[in-house]
Amino acid sequence: MASKTTITWKRREQRQKNAGKVRKAANRNKGTTPPFPIHTPEVDAAAPASQLTPKAGN
Repeated sequence: MASKTTITWKRREQRQKNAGKVRKAANRNKGTTPPFPIHTPEVDAAAPASQLTPKAGN
């Protein structure tokens, strides 16, 4: 028969593993891109030249 400590450790490991699965699934379902636009004309106009993406053909 397994000791109480071994049972506790196994339960704790399983609980942590399942918590990670739930967190990852929730993140996958909602996505990681914010709901607001990141690249707007105002933001791109105010950005320094070093941060702008180089245009094709330059």
